[in-house]
Amino acid sequence: MADKLVFPYVINQRYAPDGRARPFLPISLSNRGRVVQTLALVDSGADMNVLPHDVGSQLGGIWDEQQEIVGLSGIAGEVESRAFVVDLAVGNWPITNLGFAWTREADVPVVLGQISFFSHFKVCFMRSSQQFELEYV
Repeated sequence: MADKLVFPYVINQRYAPDGRARPFLPISLSNRGRVVQTLALVDSGADMNVLPHDVGSQLGGIWDEQQEIVGLSGIAGEVESRAFVVDLAVGNWPITNLGFAWTREADVPVVLGQISFFSHFKVCFMRSSQQFELEYV
């Protein structure tokens, strides 16, 4: 198992139409035997992990069966969301069980934030070289 992994900042046209490169991490999410591979924005300014509605649905989530989260907000304002726990895979590191705020919104990226992604990974942003480094802790 690698101690540290380095990833380039990438331009994700869907969520960054301004053409700026950002720290998007290639991940696999799984739940109930379903797997979704996607890019996730590593965001040290986000309090919580966020999961867009379509990704949660692809993972077998049933909206009405999940506990409501009160007070999820951000630059887009208040958003209805539910608690949803899935497994995260990064590279060949051990599978990590993470809680997400599953939103009704479809036009948001998967976001990896302070709770609970940063509890499992050390992150070093190197904007000047357009890279970020992860270390599994």
